Formats: sequence, C-alpha cells, structure tokens
Amino acid sequence: MKKKQFKQYVLASVLAGILLSTTGCSTMFGDNNRLVNVNSAPKGAKVIVNNVPVNDTTPTKIVVTSMFAPTIINVERRGCKTQTVVVQPEFQKVGLWNILIFPGFIVDAVTGDMMKVPEAQRTLNVHLCQR
Repeated sequence: MKKKQFKQYVLASVLAGILLSTTGCSTMFGDNNRLVNVNSAPKGAKVIVNNVPVNDTTPTKIVVTSMFAPTIINVERRGCKTQTVVVQPEFQKVGLWNILIFPGFIVDAVTGDMMKVPEAQRTLNVHLCQR
C-alpha cells in the first residue's frame, strides 16, 4: 500500500470512528416511531393531550414529544363519557449496545431515542357513548 493511500485509509477510519461515536445505537437501529393513531367510535371526538387541546378531531395522529414521561390522551365528545389513555414509553433494548460506545448513550438520552412508544399503544381505539 502506498503512503498516500495509507493516509487516506487512516483518515477515513478516524472519521468513521468519530461518526460512530456521535450517534447512539437506539438512534441508528431502534424503533423511533413516536406517532399514536387515535380513533374513536363515534368519529369526530375532541382530543386533548397533556391538558392541551389538539386542533384535530378523531381519527387523528398524535406525536409523543416527551419520551421520559407518560403522555395523557383524553378523548371526549359532548354527551359521552371522557375516555383517558396513558401512553407510557418504554426502554429500547437495542440501547444496551451503547455500553460499547459511551457517547452513544448520551446521544440517545438527549434525543429520547433510548425510549419508544410500545407497539400496543400506537393505535388507540376509544369507544365513546357506550350503552
């Protein structure tokens, strides 16, 4: 290998190492979907997320913004009982690989990518006005 090629190889390896150390395993390989589909029967119900009304009515999609605290979703319609659902993020196991690359843990923690919305809570079907 020529000296110039060797320097380019070393430079590429160093840059790749820096790039890998500035991202986390959960960020790269994890499940980073933060959307929750909210449906109701009957449709057209008002949605309130963490005590803040959403401009859409059901069916709608909510983006979970805080991955370190539960998201409280209230679905209400006049004449019906309000239904409350709590979306509780959970730890992504792929984030354990950050033990090998410590800065990755910091990246995943800051971005919230070490947590995920559980698969079972990505679609909420709320039945209002039950008889």
